[in-house]
Amino acid sequence: MLRPRHPIKELEAVLRSAEKQGWKVDRGKGYFKMFCTCGELHKKFVHLTPSDPNYEKNLRGYLKSRTCWKEDMP
Repeated sequence: MLRPRHPIKELEAVLRSAEKQGWKVDRGKGYFKMFCTCGELHKKFVHLTPSDPNYEKNLRGYLKSRTCWKEDMP
């Protein structure tokens, strides 16, 4: 079953990147939930309507520094 898309295209790109890396992405009431399958219980919530204009940049920085996140290679 396909998950619903995130309304903000930059955050949808983060969710798709997570899915490519094997993370499980679920839809919550006002957010998306991302769970890593590495066994170390990494998880992150992605809001549907973030108020911070740097939300996507801060989200990627958090994932890169505190989880087993790998940046997309072109």
